[in-house]
Amino acid sequence: MSSITVERIISEIAELSASDRVVLYKRLATGAIREGETNPNISGSEKARPAPIPEPDPKPNLRWIKAHKPEYAGRWVCLDGDRLIAAGDTEREVANAARLDGAYLPLIVYIPHPDEPTFIGL
Repeated sequence: MSSITVERIISEIAELSASDRVVLYKRLATGAIREGETNPNISGSEKARPAPIPEPDPKPNLRWIKAHKPEYAGRWVCLDGDRLIAAGDTEREVANAARLDGAYLPLIVYIPHPDEPTFIGL
């Protein structure tokens, strides 16, 4: 039986420097740690490349916006495809709702009023 436990791993992670924790986080996030991999000094060509993160299809989001634009004008919305996760007056409250929902790459967008001027980022 292995003496490695989650609690032991967490306590050892807490002892890492901030930069080493960033490296660990990136390796975990990209799936770079695989069973049996113990040598972090493997050259770039020998490492397996992580699978690309699939992007959600934007078409259901666009269809939803087109269908519901008048009723949500002047509000922020969070969409998961054709599913409304949240609507609110601020981007922050909608983003918090998205985080709680756990949707994969939700779209958070402001729906302007029809007479509202277009913001061009100046």
